[in-house]
Amino acid sequence: MTTPQSDTPQHGLTVSVYRADPETGDRTSVQEQRFLPADETPVMHLAFPPCACPRCR
Repeated sequence: MTTPQSDTPQHGLTVSVYRADPETGDRTSVQEQRFLPADETPVMHLAFPPCACPRCR
């Protein structure tokens, strides 16, 4: 799957999984590139859920 081509801008994330050779820097594709569209639901907060460990409670 590739990034969708259209006249309207697409928001989302393109994911590529590859293996890099540390000596040469050559990349070998492990999985086909995928486009993950953005969720239509707006984010209402940026906070993480509260921690439930005994130390934080």
